Amino acid sequence: KSNNYSPFSLNNEKMLFHVKNNDIYSPSGNLLININKLKIPGKHNLYNFLAAATCAHSLGIPVDHIKEVMKNFNGIEHRLEYVTKINEIAFFNDSKSTNIHSVIVAIKSFYNPIILILGGYNKGTNFRLLLPHIKSSHVRDIVSYGEAGGHINTALGDAVRSIQVNDLNSAVNKAHLMAAPGDIVLLSPGCASYDQFPNYEVRGKFFKKFVNNLVSK
Repeated sequence: KSNNYSPFSLNNEKMLFHVKNNDIYSPSGNLLININKLKIPGKHNLYNFLAAATCAHSLGIPVDHIKEVMKNFNGIEHRLEYVTKINEIAFFNDSKSTNIHSVIVAIKSFYNPIILILGGYNKGTNFRLLLPHIKSSHVRDIVSYGEAGGHINTALGDAVRSIQVNDLNSAVNKAHLMAAPGDIVLLSPGCASYDQFPNYEVRGKFFKKFVNNLVSK
């Protein structure tokens, strides 16, 4: 058995692909891409990029092709999926987030102010467990909606500005109005979809279609 392997790291500059000052460098030492130009955020996704790039390079994939994939990869549908940008406001679809842990991962993935959309069908979740994570993150406003909206608004209203609306389309409209250039509008519901949609996929597709329709307004 061969013991040859290619490790990867965010901190070790001796790796094939390494990170320095928010830039990713290729094995030849040339600048590959700035982290801010990656369409899916979060340290966990950056680890995935480095691992995939290392494997691809080991298989002989050209560095230029690796760069193009990094630049254009939108991630898995409904999981921190970049949708579009409207007047420098970026919209992300994290409809697959149906529990507290997923919401925590999502809000810790961004460094710009977040207007967080929470809501849907309440599965008995204690949303107060989000409080310390919201206070230590970049969440500036919360828009809650659906069957769980009132519970969320009550649980989190003291931490940040929290507004309750009836349904997801109203939540997107409200978040869009509250956002400023440079902000993130993040759908990471933390709830099941059953109050308005049959599953999280339908919810995510509705969100993306509704957001893209805002572009033409």
